[in-house]
Amino acid sequence: MVAVHAVGADPDVPEDPLPTTLCGLDTASMEHARYERTAPGQPWYPPHLAAQRCPECERALRAL
Repeated sequence: MVAVHAVGADPDVPEDPLPTTLCGLDTASMEHARYERTAPGQPWYPPHLAAQRCPECERALRAL
């Protein structure tokens, strides 16, 4: 099963993710999608993976 999780960028190496996702999972074994929004209003996840986004990460982002 594929799930898309939200994670912050490492402040020292911005193209790398932090060690844990917003839902608390370890990112070490996860594949990095390298997705970046190109315009305001675009989703935080790659659009073709919308059905696989993590609901816990989604809630965490909305709470920010």
